[in-house]
Amino acid sequence: MKIRYSRRALSQLASVYEYLQTRNVAAADNVTGSIRSTIARLREMPLLGKPTDEGYVHVIIEPEYLYRVLYTVHGQEVFVVRILHGRQR
Repeated sequence: MKIRYSRRALSQLASVYEYLQTRNVAAADNVTGSIRSTIARLREMPLLGKPTDEGYVHVIIEPEYLYRVLYTVHGQEVFVVRILHGRQR
């Protein structure tokens, strides 16, 4: 299963890293690494996340830092749409 990211998701992941990097480089690496690791799990189990109200969009929670990854599945591809912290709407 291939994983692709929307520009928005890549920008959001970069923003998380940039925000944390100014405070603690190791934390920035740990948090973004954990988010990427959660997303990588979707290669083997693309329907691991729960469906949202939008039906075709699923959400998986990165458990340690509580980031929500919203994604869709199209054939043999997982498409990451957004990456949000649990406190964001």
